[in-house]
Amino acid sequence: MPDLTWFYFICVLSATVLWQDHNGTLEESLNKFEERVGIRTEVDTTEENVPPPYYINPFEKETENAESKENENN
Repeated sequence: MPDLTWFYFICVLSATVLWQDHNGTLEESLNKFEERVGIRTEVDTTEENVPPPYYINPFEKETENAESKENENN
């Protein structure tokens, strides 16, 4: 008979995470755990909406190619 310790541990851990998420306390618990371990990082709260450096519309090339083909046919 195989050792099912890890299976039961994962089942209990999953049930605990689901229960805390349902109650709305999961985020607080994870933040406290991260602080104890020392891996806590602050969430970026800036509301800046910075556009990307440049954007190439994928549809522009298709329309340009279609127009040039139409001009070639005429």
